Amino acid sequence: MTSSDIFIIYFIYSILLFFDLILIIQFIIYFRKVARGAPRRSPPKSASADPPPISFIVPVKNEPLEVIAAMLTRFSDVDYPRDLFEVLIVSDDEPDYFAKIKTLVDALARELGIDARAVRRTGGGKFRGSAFNWAAEVAKYDVLAFLDVDSKLPRDIARRIAGAVDERTLLFLGWDGYISLFTKLGKLLKFVYKYFLLYGAYLGRALSGDVLLALGSGIALRRDLLRRAGGFCDCVADDYDISLKVLLAGGRIVYDGGAPIMVEVPSTYFAFRKQFARWVFNSSYILRRYLVKVLRSDLPLRSKLSILLNVAQHPLLVTTAVFLPVVGLAAAYTGYIIPPLPVAILEAALAVATAVLLRYVVALARREGYSLAESLAIAAQNGIISLMINITAFVYMLMGFFRSSITWRVTPKGSSQLAFRENFAPELIYTAAVAAVFVWALLAHMWIFALSALSLLAVLLYGFYLITG
Repeated sequence: MTSSDIFIIYFIYSILLFFDLILIIQFIIYFRKVARGAPRRSPPKSASADPPPISFIVPVKNEPLEVIAAMLTRFSDVDYPRDLFEVLIVSDDEPDYFAKIKTLVDALARELGIDARAVRRTGGGKFRGSAFNWAAEVAKYDVLAFLDVDSKLPRDIARRIAGAVDERTLLFLGWDGYISLFTKLGKLLKFVYKYFLLYGAYLGRALSGDVLLALGSGIALRRDLLRRAGGFCDCVADDYDISLKVLLAGGRIVYDGGAPIMVEVPSTYFAFRKQFARWVFNSSYILRRYLVKVLRSDLPLRSKLSILLNVAQHPLLVTTAVFLPVVGLAAAYTGYIIPPLPVAILEAALAVATAVLLRYVVALARREGYSLAESLAIAAQNGIISLMINITAFVYMLMGFFRSSITWRVTPKGSSQLAFRENFAPELIYTAAVAAVFVWALLAHMWIFALSALSLLAVLLYGFYLITG
């Protein structure tokens, strides 16, 4: 490795550090808003004195009957007139299994006194978005709310939708996580979903006035806005896609800051890896598809930058996590332990910004019962898990820049996660490569290089402990 090689590595590294720093500063602003208790923005009230009827649309495929039954049961507690909402279970299952779903839904609808029906999609399309579009046309009502089948609903969900959704508004209700299996990983991820996603990416972004993209369960809008925007895409990134379509069509996305929808957080590593890889693919796919459209749009400059940084955060963080060990090993191998001054300044600034960010996260967590040591330990452990999972995620990120789809697999839920097994091939290859570098460095008497490789190897071995526990 020549001096020009290390220069190229440091140059790429400095670009990543710069954008990471911008991203962390952005999240510090978000957490400050949340920590200071800034007033939440109220969604616009419906012009009509009469509450509008709502169609709740819930897609299912290969879902256990008890999961569907649990979802329907939750609607019995929704604070809204029973004659003003319907629950539409949209199935992509085979006819025999759909017959069982329909029998269950019909029986529970009579028992609970709610308007619920199961329909089997007859239209084309590979992904959930096309099922959403088909369901929107067969729904009884013009106000549409889309939910995942594992969602736990706030009691006031219908009234919040009725008060916020108008001709140009897409409402995002936000979501927090719950776990059904009390594994070590599940507890770690529950922390991340609450304190980084709910408080930072959702509430903090909304309080700061930045553009928020509606992601996952809990999206509501009127049927005419959905049509005007062009409908959901027949792709895995349907939530990103409809958010950007609504914005580019002159609409807006509102987050009301009320009680979030609760969605199940993965409790096993393989389930989480499947989900996270899909998220990263979605980000790079949407970035490729919408970069030029957003830049050429009539949106304000701040909105354009906010959207692009929002969509790019997964690819950026994944690339940094993969590239960082390369930088460390390259520096140790070449002897350039002390980086060039501009890189050192960026590293120092990023370290300070990260410490400030963690300070806000810990403060929020301590308000809700986490100790200082526990919060810092969870943050560090999640960083190590990210190092493990980002090998697979990096591959999916690259796929997103060149492909339009991947094989869709529903994230396993509940006890089915225990039966969902893949292999550790990416993690094992990565760890074996680092071990080989360590052994080679020892044989070559390159002690600093060996120490660097040993440090990374120790982190990876601890990561295996976390993801297999």
